[in-house]
Amino acid sequence: MNDVEILRVVNKLTERHTLKSAPEAYVRGFALAASSVYPPDRVFRILQERFFIPDDSRFDLDTYLQSAAELTVQNDIKLKSAVTDFSVDKEVNPPKDVDVYFKTQNTKVSLEVKCAVESKTGKDAVVIKTAGRIPGHLSQFEELQKNLRRANPSQEVVFGKNKDNTCKDFIVSAHDKFSPDSGVDDCNILLIACGYHFNISEWRMYLLQNEGLFTRTPFYPERNFERVDVVVLSNLKYFHTDARAHHDWTLRNVFMLPEVNPHARRNNTSSAILKGLSVFNHHLKSFSVYKMKNIGGVEPSNMLDAIKLGYYVNECLTIAEQNRYFPVKMQ
Repeated sequence: MNDVEILRVVNKLTERHTLKSAPEAYVRGFALAASSVYPPDRVFRILQERFFIPDDSRFDLDTYLQSAAELTVQNDIKLKSAVTDFSVDKEVNPPKDVDVYFKTQNTKVSLEVKCAVESKTGKDAVVIKTAGRIPGHLSQFEELQKNLRRANPSQEVVFGKNKDNTCKDFIVSAHDKFSPDSGVDDCNILLIACGYHFNISEWRMYLLQNEGLFTRTPFYPERNFERVDVVVLSNLKYFHTDARAHHDWTLRNVFMLPEVNPHARRNNTSSAILKGLSVFNHHLKSFSVYKMKNIGGVEPSNMLDAIKLGYYVNECLTIAEQNRYFPVKMQ
């Protein structure tokens, strides 16, 4: 089933399918990626199981977005000249498989892709979220909610769900799929498809604030996610929801911020991690050396770390880079 045949089937989808109303270039990119990545003898079954094509009677957007994120990463990696031994759905820890497996130089890379389901709120709602796990947060939220409603009784004030357990589930699931025999030449990556840069910041805080998994006192046992060498936070989901007109089913314009697991297996190496990440255009080094300026006379602190990424985007990226990574501006 080649890209022309896939396009022919896509054109027959109903309005319930997101590809029906998608920009032409986005749909064409999907067909090219699917025909390139998926084995010819499995492509028809994969399209139905993962993308609801051709039967879209049970179309589910969240399932589509997860599959779209996986296909984008797979297609991007397959196109890289530095990549050898490329494979999808490879069983590196049978019977479980990883979304992508490849080699670059002498490093063997196993990669899992996850796309979070975010709760939906009203457009004008004020959403209050915590940076990590904060004791007594509900009582603090209720007090803040009363004050805001006192000032504006019609204002909708919502407590945003902390997705730290979802983050934990993603990392533990990836850990279980990676090989228990991973060595010094292995790099195990979890890539999370997030939304706009403030959504990436939220996911970063799930890792780094108040008992986050990458802190000194994680709320979950370290041994259960030690095979994950690095988590790459990205705005890949945003390109499949809000910026489809600018997406080509590669990671060329996707913003990526790696966070190295401080509790990773003892035999992992920084060399293997850097080689594994070398196939991506990422911001690990530049973000790690970035220092926030004083904000209103307040010295940068762990609390202000929650807004560090937003300042990095506005202060360190050129206008061209901002338009490249975030072509559709959001509030």
